Amino acid sequence: MQKRQWTVVAALAVMATQTACYNTRIATRAPPEGPAYTDRQWFTLGGLANLSQPAGQYCHNGVSWAESKLSGTDWLITVGLSVAGGIAGTLACANTGDPLAQTGCGTMGAALLPFLLSSRTVEFTCAAAPLSDRPAYLPPPSNNMAPAPAPAPVQ
Repeated sequence: MQKRQWTVVAALAVMATQTACYNTRIATRAPPEGPAYTDRQWFTLGGLANLSQPAGQYCHNGVSWAESKLSGTDWLITVGLSVAGGIAGTLACANTGDPLAQTGCGTMGAALLPFLLSSRTVEFTCAAAPLSDRPAYLPPPSNNMAPAPAPAPVQ
């Protein structure tokens, strides 16, 4: 029983050390328009294959900025998947009668399930339309990234 507790502590320690380095921010020169949106992205194979649609796909003029991060909710999802995988792995080897085999199967299940399914939180803002394409009733973008006015002709 003591070895199983140390295995769980080691697995939790590895998970806790991996949460801080998964934050990516991308900014473009396009001025933002509208509120910031939050979307959850789902991945498989350790993040190599995307299971959900790309964030900001409904932004007609692209994305002004996007930030992908491992939020607290994503961390809780990973912990829940690890616990469920550990339980499933332990139950899969329950008929062997060997506690060491059960611990190994539980550890393998706890590592395999979050590898097969994981989530990330993506926050983004849609880009404003170019000034020439904006309807007259919309005010110009309020960002300092808006293009400068054309110089006045010299007479």
